[in-house]
Amino acid sequence: MQTIAITGANRGIGHATAALLASQGHRVILVCRDRNRGHDALASLDPLPNRARHHLVVADLASLDSVREGAREILDLDYPLAALVNNAAVLPAKRTLSRDGFEIQLAVTHMGHFLLTHLLMPLLERHEETSRVVTVSSGAHVGPPLDFEDLNFEVRPYKRTRAYQQSKLANVLFTFALARRTADTNVEAVALHPGVYDTGLLRDYMSAVPGSGAVASVFAGNAGKAAPILAGLAAGRRDEKLSGAYLNKAVVDTPSRAAREREAQERLWEWSTSAVGLSADGAGRMAGEG
Repeated sequence: MQTIAITGANRGIGHATAALLASQGHRVILVCRDRNRGHDALASLDPLPNRARHHLVVADLASLDSVREGAREILDLDYPLAALVNNAAVLPAKRTLSRDGFEIQLAVTHMGHFLLTHLLMPLLERHEETSRVVTVSSGAHVGPPLDFEDLNFEVRPYKRTRAYQQSKLANVLFTFALARRTADTNVEAVALHPGVYDTGLLRDYMSAVPGSGAVASVFAGNAGKAAPILAGLAAGRRDEKLSGAYLNKAVVDTPSRAAREREAQERLWEWSTSAVGLSADGAGRMAGEG
């Protein structure tokens, strides 16, 4: 039995992956913002043998304090983690700020996961075999480089598709920087474009693109079809070293030019470390950092 933590696990790809992993006999920690929906998702999972059980951790990725509280709860469970699946995302129609004052898509999709990954690193490093941080990005990360002078869209006009592209680009930049920092450990960092599936997030995205909603409903697959890809990365075979890889579904692919810029990877890492308060409290420093 492996233990896997999944954010955004009460719906869509996250829930489908949790359900598949549970059916395979793995323990799942559901990290969800909404307690009621989280309980419903938890109750839907196949039970584990020998009185083992799955767990729900309520945490809002848009709040750094909530992420810290959720991480403490997971650390208290004290299960070595085979994988952390960074899956949660939001796509609001209007510019919205997180509780900490950051553009909400960047806050949830990147910053909350950045902090959570740091705080759960001890459990990932305790796993007896290779563990993985699987961060769900998107083919929509392709586009212009990050505008480090205006990450919160205080100057630029807010467009949710542009903010989405920025947040998913941040996922890939983060993965590459993380892979360098865990190179001498048992932890692998992988970014994944799982494919295009009919989820609430896709419908929100397509509603911002005139005339695309009908196309999405025809060509997008069922979210459950993404579950074997994510479950395989989280708890499957470890005979292929994938750290620092960007996968398009199950195939290693080349991400955008902006995603491959090492200077941007390092700049985002430094900015994120400061923004989430890790430089101030000294917590969660990655292996390999001086």
